[in-house]
Amino acid sequence: MKNAECTPLTPEEEKELFSAFPLYLSDDEEALARKFFPQYVFFEAVGKNVRWCVCTSCMEGFTVDKEIRPDFFKIKHKGVCECPNCGQRAELLAMGKYTNFENLRSRERAVQVRAYKDWLLVQAGYVFRQFDHEDMGGYINFEPFRMYAFSPGRRVGWKAKTYSWFGREWWMDNRWERMERIQAPFQNRAYEKDSAFCPIGTENIEKSSMRYCQYAEWFGAEFGLRLCDLEWAEAPFRIAHLVRYLAEFTRRPQMEFLVKLGFHQVVSDLILQGKAHGDILDWNAGDPAGFFRLSRADFRLFKDIRCDFEELKGFRALRRRGLVRDLAEFVQLSKSWGNDFCRVRAGACLARVSLERAARYLRSFDYKPAVAAQLWVDYLDAAAKLKYDLSRDDVRMPKDLEARHDLAAASLRTAEDEKAAKRYRARYRRLTEQFAFSDGGLSVAVPKGVQDIVREGRVLKHCVGGYADRHVNGAVTILFLRKESAPGVPYVTIEMSVENNCRELRVRQIHGYGNERDGSQPPEQVHAGFLALWLDWVHAGSPRDKDGQPVVKEVTAA
Repeated sequence: MKNAECTPLTPEEEKELFSAFPLYLSDDEEALARKFFPQYVFFEAVGKNVRWCVCTSCMEGFTVDKEIRPDFFKIKHKGVCECPNCGQRAELLAMGKYTNFENLRSRERAVQVRAYKDWLLVQAGYVFRQFDHEDMGGYINFEPFRMYAFSPGRRVGWKAKTYSWFGREWWMDNRWERMERIQAPFQNRAYEKDSAFCPIGTENIEKSSMRYCQYAEWFGAEFGLRLCDLEWAEAPFRIAHLVRYLAEFTRRPQMEFLVKLGFHQVVSDLILQGKAHGDILDWNAGDPAGFFRLSRADFRLFKDIRCDFEELKGFRALRRRGLVRDLAEFVQLSKSWGNDFCRVRAGACLARVSLERAARYLRSFDYKPAVAAQLWVDYLDAAAKLKYDLSRDDVRMPKDLEARHDLAAASLRTAEDEKAAKRYRARYRRLTEQFAFSDGGLSVAVPKGVQDIVREGRVLKHCVGGYADRHVNGAVTILFLRKESAPGVPYVTIEMSVENNCRELRVRQIHGYGNERDGSQPPEQVHAGFLALWLDWVHAGSPRDKDGQPVVKEVTAA
C-alpha cells in the first residue's frame, strides 16, 4: 500500500494515542463477534426424554422435553437444527463426542473501530473462538497485529513484531513498532473472502473526525452491500479495504465529494488498483470542476453524462490544441460517430484541424465515413513519418484520399526497406568476413537480404522464410550451404547459434529440402567433414590470405 509517510508524533503523543486503544472487546462487541462463527447447540441426555442444551448464539443453557419438541430429538449428532430457545439455525453436537475441543477452535479476520478525541482508532487482527467443558458457549479473544489512528490530514500505524498474544501494555516486551508507511492488514486487492474481514464498531466512524469519509456509501456502491444492512442469518457480513480507504482519505479529502456525486469509479480505481490518474485529475483541487480540470460549464455536462477516463483524455488533448470548442461539441460528435469517433479524434490531432472540420471532411466522401476515417488516420501517420508538410490543407486533407493513402503507404514501405537494407549492409559485411567459406566443391554463403531467405524457404519447402526479418535485424543468423557448381540454387540452410559475444559459435539447426521429412540422410551427416573443417576455421578466427581467401591449411595444422 503506497501511502504517504505516517504523521510524526512526540513520544508523549504517541504514548497517549497508543494507550487509548482498547485492550479487550466490550460485551456488545463480543456478542457481535460471536456471530462471525458457525453456531452450535451442544446437548447431552439427562434422561430418556430430556436433553440438556447449550446454544452458542443465545449463550443460554436449557432443557428440552421430548413430549414438547419431538422433532428436536429426531436430529442426530452433527445435524442441522434450530435452537429451541432463540430459533438460530445451528449444528447439533453431542457433548459426549468431544473430549478435546481443539478441532472446534476457529478464527476470523476482523477490524475493530473506536473513536478517541480527534482520532479514529482501528485495530486489525483475528477473533478466536474456543471451547472447553467448563464453557460450552465458547471463549472469544481478539488478537490484533495492526493498529492505526486516522484523522483528516494525519495517519499513524503500528505493527506487531510477533503474532502471539502477550498483552498490549505500552512498550511491553517491545512488541509493537511504528510503521514508516501505512500498510493494509490484509493485502489482497481483489474482493474475495481472503481479503475481506468482519467489522466491529464501524458505526463509530460517524462519531469521529473521519465522519465525512463516505466509506459506507462507497462500499455499498462498489459491492452492493451497506454497513447498516447486516445479515447474519447464513454467514457473517464482511467488508473490505477499510484501512486502505481511511488512509487515502486522510490525504485525499476529495473522496468525499467524489462519492457524494456518484464518481465511485474514481475512488475504486484509487483503492482497489492504486491508480490516482494524476494525468487526468487534480488531487490538489478544492472543487469538483477543478478536480477534473474542467470549466464549470463543462463539468455540469460531464456530471450528467459520466464520460469515462479515455473520453476525458481525448477531450482534454483536443482542447489543449484548440481543436474543440467545449465538451458539448465533443459529446455531440462522439454520439454521432459511435465506435469510429476515436479515429476522428486521432485524425484531428494528427492533421491539427478542429474536430468539427475533421468530421465534415470525412463525411464528404462517397464511401462510408468509418472507412474514410481509417484511411485518413493511416495516411496521416505515414505522411508524418515521411515528413510531409501537414500545415498545407491539400496535404493534410487531400481530396483524393484513397489514392494519396496508397501512394504514402508505398513510399513508406520503400523508405523503411531502404533503411533496413542500409542497416543490413554492415551486418552482411561482418557475416561474410566471419562465415563465407569454400572447400571441396561446397561453400557457405551469407544471404544478401530478406528476399534471399524468403526464396530459400519457398524452394526448399521449410520455414526459414519466417526468419528473414529477424536475420536482417540481427536476432538470428541464417547461412546458406551451396554446391560450388550451382551457387545460386538453394541446397541446405544453416541457422547458427552466436552466443557470448560471438565467442561461442555452433550450428543450431541445419536442413535441406522439406526438413528431410522424406527420410533422406540429414545434412550434418552427409557433409560432416566439410562442416567440421568450416567450424574449425571459424573458431580459429576465420583467417584469410591477402586476397581474402580462407586459409585452411593453417587451421588444420593447428
